[in-house]
Formats: sequence, C-alpha cells, structure tokens
Amino acid sequence: MKALPIGLALSGGTAKSVTHVGVIKALAEADIPVSLVSGTSGGSIVATMYASGMPITTMEDVARAMSWRKLIAIKLTRLGFISSKRIEEFVRETIGDVCFEDLRMPCAVVVTNLVTGDKRVFRHGPVAPAVRASCSIPQVYLPVDIDGEYYVDGGLSEYLPVETARELGARFVIASHLGPVDRKYRRPHHILQLVMQITGLMAHRNYVISELQADVVVRPNLDHYSSFDFEHAGDMIELGYNTARQMIGTIREQYERCCGWKARLMTTLRGG
Repeated sequence: MKALPIGLALSGGTAKSVTHVGVIKALAEADIPVSLVSGTSGGSIVATMYASGMPITTMEDVARAMSWRKLIAIKLTRLGFISSKRIEEFVRETIGDVCFEDLRMPCAVVVTNLVTGDKRVFRHGPVAPAVRASCSIPQVYLPVDIDGEYYVDGGLSEYLPVETARELGARFVIASHLGPVDRKYRRPHHILQLVMQITGLMAHRNYVISELQADVVVRPNLDHYSSFDFEHAGDMIELGYNTARQMIGTIREQYERCCGWKARLMTTLRGG
C-alpha cells in the first residue's frame, strides 16, 4: 500500500488559534507523518511556525506568551486605526525573515483580496507579510498592501483551508477546525464583538463546504473561550491536544482506508 501525502489544514480562530499547537503535538506523538500544512488567519501563524521546523515545546512556549499587545499597533488612517504591522514583526522575530521556499515543509497561507473578494494563496516569497495579511480581520485591522493589492483575513474566502492543502499536494487532509460548535450568537456589546460575529457568519458560509472536503476533522469545543482570550492559552492547547489524541485511531483507520481505496482505483484504471 503506497503512502499518501498527509496535509494539515489549520483554520482561523484569533486567540483560539493557539489550540492548533495542541493538535500538532498529539499528531507528532502518534507519529502521524504530516507532509505539508496550510493555514488561515491565526492558523497561518501556527502553520508557519510548524513548517519552519520549530520544536513543539518551543511552539507551546510562544503560544502561551502571546498577547494582543504583541499583535496590535495603533495607526490613525482613513481606512482604520489598528495596524497589523506587529503581526509581521512577530513572525519575523519568531521564525526569522524567511521565504516560503526556506521552510522545512511545504506551507500555504490563505488571504482574501479586499477588492475582488477572491482567495489568494501565498506559497512563495516572504512569509511574514502573507501571515500579516491573512490575520487582518476587516474593521479591526487595516488591509495589507502587497504588490499593489489590498488583502485581508483569509477566513472570508477559506476559513478552513482544506482545498488549499489539496492544491499544495495533500492526498489525505486532517483539518483542525476551531469554529464554534454551538452557533448561537448573542447580541454584541461592543464593536469588536460585532465585527467578530459578522466575520464568523461569513466564514461559516465557506467552512461548511471545507469540512466535507476533509478526510478527518478535529474539532475542539472552544465555545467556552473568547476570541480575544490569550490568558487561557495553556488550557486551549491542552484541549486541542486531548481532542486530537482521542481521534488518532480514527485518523489511522481513515488513512488506511483512503490508501487502500486509491490503490484499488489505480489498479482498475490500469486494467489490472
């Protein structure tokens, strides 16, 4: 049975994105051979750290030390007042001023063109600006200008980047999905809650499709946590770890089934 390349798709999730670190830890401990990774919004930060070859223990330390102070800079302009420049600086400080070609694992970052609404996938060139753009939630962060085009949060076009993982070469995709399990929205009490609910509604329209395209979906229930809650990073990492760990048997079973099915299909196509 020929092994198939395994892709890991990491969804958005703002502060909740640290949960992906726990998922990755569980997969690594179980020797699940991830070959490539795709990330959207907060998931793109974790994806690039993982693809850089950073040890998981270091990823945990970085995740626990994250704060909004490190990711926000006030900048008054006609398009808004919060710059995502510090996200770009954070990425450079964490993994270096590297290009996608320098990473140890194929990696893709999803962004959305603010003018056309189209998805764009960054797989080449500097990593930090792409991650910055992918994390730039409209109405919270300013759009990011890359090569004369304005880009914003990748979650608006592909919150759960399963399709992108397949475009990158994955034949089996594990999706780490941090969207709400119970989608009961409450009346917002301030502008940030309003923006997050609008963004969540838009993301839901595309992630329900992405879920169906994944071979396995790991979905920790983070409904108890806030999108702005870095204070409980350790708890969220542990929740991601425990959720993924409980699914290792399912992942292996689905992978073996997928390998066997595709091997039989190729034999049939060859007339064997």
